[in-house]
Amino acid sequence: MNATPTTSFSLSAINRKRGITSPAPRQPDAFVRAESPAFSASSVPLAAEAESPQPAIKLPFDPLRIIDALVRRWWLMLAFGIACAGGMLALGLLRFETLYTAKSQIIKQQLASAFRQSDSGESFKPSDLTIPTLMSLMYSGSTIATTSNQLGHRFEESAIRSGLIVSAERNTDILNISMTSNVSAEAVMEMLKAYTETVLLLSRDLQRGDASAMKTFLQKQIERTDADLLKVNEELLAYGRQSQLLDADKQMDAWLGELGNFTLKYETLKLDHDTLDLRIQGIERELGKVDTNAARVDSAKKELAELRVRYTDEHPSVIEAVEKLNALEQQMKNSGLRTDAPPKPGESNVAESLYLDLVRLRAEKQVMGEQLQKLLQVREGINERLAKLPRQAMEYAQIKSRKQTLETSRALLSGRQREAALYEENSQGYFRLFSMARVQDVSAVKPTQKLAMVGAGGFGAGVVLTALLVIASSLSDGRMLSSGDLKRATGAPVLGALPASRTTESADEWAFRTWTKLQPVLHTPANGGGIVCGVLHSAEDDAAEHFIHLLAKAAVRRGLSCICITSKLTEDALALSSAVENPERPARISHDVSDRPYLIGMDEEWQWTPEHRMHWQAALAHWRQLPGTVILIELPSVERPETLLIAEQLPNLIWAGSSGGSLVQKIQDTLLMYRDAGCRLVAALLDRAPELRPALLARFAILALLLGGSIPAQAQTSLPLGPGDAININMPGFEGHERKDIAVGPDGRLTYLQAHDIEAAGLTIDQLREKLNLELRRYYRNARVVVTPSTFQSRKVYVLGKVVKKGAINLDRPLTILEVVSEAGGLETGLFQQNTVELADLGRSFVMRGQSRLPVNLEALFLHGDMSQNVRVEPGDYLYFPSANSNEIYVLGDVKMQGTQGLLAHTSVHSAIAQAGGFTAKAYSKRVLVVRGSFEKPERFIVDMDDVLTARAKGFRLEPKDIVYVADKPWARAEELLHIAINAFLQGAVSSWTRANIGPYIQQPLLPQIR
Repeated sequence: MNATPTTSFSLSAINRKRGITSPAPRQPDAFVRAESPAFSASSVPLAAEAESPQPAIKLPFDPLRIIDALVRRWWLMLAFGIACAGGMLALGLLRFETLYTAKSQIIKQQLASAFRQSDSGESFKPSDLTIPTLMSLMYSGSTIATTSNQLGHRFEESAIRSGLIVSAERNTDILNISMTSNVSAEAVMEMLKAYTETVLLLSRDLQRGDASAMKTFLQKQIERTDADLLKVNEELLAYGRQSQLLDADKQMDAWLGELGNFTLKYETLKLDHDTLDLRIQGIERELGKVDTNAARVDSAKKELAELRVRYTDEHPSVIEAVEKLNALEQQMKNSGLRTDAPPKPGESNVAESLYLDLVRLRAEKQVMGEQLQKLLQVREGINERLAKLPRQAMEYAQIKSRKQTLETSRALLSGRQREAALYEENSQGYFRLFSMARVQDVSAVKPTQKLAMVGAGGFGAGVVLTALLVIASSLSDGRMLSSGDLKRATGAPVLGALPASRTTESADEWAFRTWTKLQPVLHTPANGGGIVCGVLHSAEDDAAEHFIHLLAKAAVRRGLSCICITSKLTEDALALSSAVENPERPARISHDVSDRPYLIGMDEEWQWTPEHRMHWQAALAHWRQLPGTVILIELPSVERPETLLIAEQLPNLIWAGSSGGSLVQKIQDTLLMYRDAGCRLVAALLDRAPELRPALLARFAILALLLGGSIPAQAQTSLPLGPGDAININMPGFEGHERKDIAVGPDGRLTYLQAHDIEAAGLTIDQLREKLNLELRRYYRNARVVVTPSTFQSRKVYVLGKVVKKGAINLDRPLTILEVVSEAGGLETGLFQQNTVELADLGRSFVMRGQSRLPVNLEALFLHGDMSQNVRVEPGDYLYFPSANSNEIYVLGDVKMQGTQGLLAHTSVHSAIAQAGGFTAKAYSKRVLVVRGSFEKPERFIVDMDDVLTARAKGFRLEPKDIVYVADKPWARAEELLHIAINAFLQGAVSSWTRANIGPYIQQPLLPQIR
């Protein structure tokens, strides 16, 4: 123990100490370890069993440590949260104020023609102002500035702009104006009125400006027309003086009037002629529609249009209708329209009527054509006469016509100008005031809600920030503090954690409880030898010395002999060198001393050299042969190479560590070498364990159970479908598409309309509905599928054994074990020894789920009413209730009626003996033998019936095929011989005395008839 421990070592260095070469690389699943003669093949499976499979996800920290750190520092999180909330509230009080809001409405007004000044043409109307345009102008800077000027700059433009909200009422001509301010209700009303007046004034100015621009434009047009009219008058006077025409106007007017009359007749007749053409074309089209092919084409088009409203182009009905329409159109195209040939008799009354109208109109057209030719000839004659007039007259007429046109234009422009002037002088505006809020209508919103939100946000942010800092601080601490850290470091289960503050129990009580949990996991030799366990520890940790003394005392209290080998030599301990030289002495003393552990200490002369290790192995092999003995060994620190050489020869190893003593990563790196060497680390112990605050939450467990017990169990939220299930499917709005009891096939698929081979197995009702909607929308427009469950056949639970109705039960709703047994008709009953009993053996009944049994005690559920065992079953579960009568036990030996008996649920040794008639006189009731497992692995049990009958021991419960044997008393033969001898002696004595004393007085028989 005086050697300086090294900080690192490797397998090659250890192999050099052993004097062997490095082994070949082992396979990943191989188990390699050096075996001692006493611990050979039998220990390998146990080591393999001790290695539990690693979980798929392994956290690099202990979650309980983080929770404990948060619980311990709740006051810090609360204080920081309150501080942040206070700061945010103070900031909110400075920033948030009471807001006053007032609203008004303006409405768009229609422009009336009240200013109409002429009868010809349309009256003047200013251009329209749309609501979006006005809203853009209302948000403009000039409007806000005008409002501020109107208020005398008592309110900033930014204040007006920030509190302004303009919105349009949907489907109306109303605009809502909302003004918000933090000054007062009177101030916000003043701002709203000023802004509304500014907007209305703006709409009037826009209308007035439009009218003014139009008046200016019309004035320029009138001036230009007056100039043109003056020129035409001068030209007319000059042309009249030059040509000296007297009656040309009257003659020309007469001929022109005649020409106009004939032209009017010609145009009217031509219009009628063209109208006849249109009527003829219309009748021809209608006649074509009356055609059988055309009617069928129209019918096919209507049918296709109706189908496309409901279905998509991929629907089979739509595809069929398109093909039918194409075929009919091709047929009609090939046959053509029959407008020249009369319809066949009886083919169609409408076609016959239309054909008669067509013939009549064609005749009228021919007559009108001849009349047009005659009128055209008359017009040409008049034009020839007019052409013979002097050229000057024609020019004179043209100048006069221009004069009349200019006069008419001048009158129209003058009327429009007067209308524009009236609009400019009396502008009404595009909008008018519709409603204005009053002072009592102003709404005031206090900042209470904002302050509450800001305070809650600040409190939450402070708590979260502090929690993150606490978590970061906890994660950055790499020391081993909790049981979770120790388990993560060693990879072994932590069977005991000795708290630093021992307020709940003493160290001895803790050690006794820990040893009780530790003893079953330790490897015990099959030959009944001693239990050997080594204690590992790090160099800077002294927990091993403390734990080994506590465990040794606990083993002694459990009735075992204990040899405790520690690293320090005390006054009452034997030196390890002396114990190794004379191994008989510790074995003898430990057997004789049963009230305390036998201590062996490592003296200064002891070093773990190869020679010492050889002696050590020999002594250990001798000690481990001692029955009922526990050997606890405190090994050197794991950093020393010789510790590995010793540990790999021991069948059991436990780790002893202290909270805060070592780093988790250091322990992991060190123990990795031990795992590679095949050492069997079965458990870990933690000293000075901190009291985790989350454990205090267990005080509220009773309240949580009471609350949880009052809440009914929630039904399963998702119920997947499976093969054999049946559903109902409908598509509202589509007649004839409802399907009932559509079964899911054995392959898990179903078909509905155009949705073929839809994978339904494993989907819930909602998921299947979405899948059908997605598939059917390829064929139907706005398809909405309704899916409802009909029957569930895929979810079954199987009940066999002694129940009334054996077989499969459908799980159409969540069921518990009691409900399943009730669905199966309950447990079977029958007569047994003239009593009605349940024939099911509840003690051996079980529930299988997959490949494992559920930890359910059916006997406690049915016989004691323990409803905590009434768990919910799942699909595929298997419940089996074996028969109680099919099992038997055998009662032999000194009982009055030997033989076979039926096994009931509560059959015990005393009930079996009572049923066999009780003990005989020679029966030895203190040692009744029970043999169990005679066909596989026989076991023997001794039952003291005297203690059972005097209530000093519990009854022994029997199992199927048990053999109960009552032996004779050990002195039964001696009692029998003694009884025979006493009887013979008494008979001889009585006969001799009678012959000697009574014979002389009675010579004749008293009853002669008896010979």
